[in-house]
Amino acid sequence: MTTIKWKPISTVLKKIYQEQQIVEYFEKDEAYLKNAFEITEKLWEEQFKNIDKLKIIMISESPLFGTHQKYIYNPNTPTSVFFHFKDLEVFLKEGHQIKIPKTTQEKKKIMFDYFCKHGFIALDIFPFALNPNHTKIHYRKMSKKLYQQLLEITTENYLIPKLKLCLNKSNEHTHYLYRYKRLFEKTENHFEKVLNKISPKVYKLETINGTNMSLNRDKLKNLLNS
Repeated sequence: MTTIKWKPISTVLKKIYQEQQIVEYFEKDEAYLKNAFEITEKLWEEQFKNIDKLKIIMISESPLFGTHQKYIYNPNTPTSVFFHFKDLEVFLKEGHQIKIPKTTQEKKKIMFDYFCKHGFIALDIFPFALNPNHTKIHYRKMSKKLYQQLLEITTENYLIPKLKLCLNKSNEHTHYLYRYKRLFEKTENHFEKVLNKISPKVYKLETINGTNMSLNRDKLKNLLNS
């Protein structure tokens, strides 16, 4: 599996900092972003290589990371609203419940095993773990224009290579799901355009968010069983 390189992504990000007239913050921000990228990419690749066929690709924005290195595939960080441990019950037979272990590491190991067994993976659109406590720019308080710029500059060196890897393990039954409806709206069909550009097949994209940021378990379970 080809590892995505940080340098080309970093080069285009620096241009953004220059255009935004905040280039004096780039060196510090880049040190954090590079570290976050290298750690999360390694963890993602370890998970990906253990999956034979992908059934669910859940689209997210980027890792939270930060001081505690929060990431769905970090075995040492707690689960979050993005995918709670109890959400694993979508993989079980109707009426079955999952026993909650005591430690984070035990929870994550069980999660990873279920993800691999059922062909489930999370896929970030952005390679940058932008965080208000660590970087000058971050996704929540970013202009629409800048957000679109970041989408465009990371397409060739990040999103396309990641999608090609996923397509190698996909078929006509693979579902692409936006974890949050707001991400679907903010990206304005960018993901779909890139996917259609590199694949002749037509993939249906949906959202999987429930109420109060929860995951819609019923919908995910139905898609897994379809």
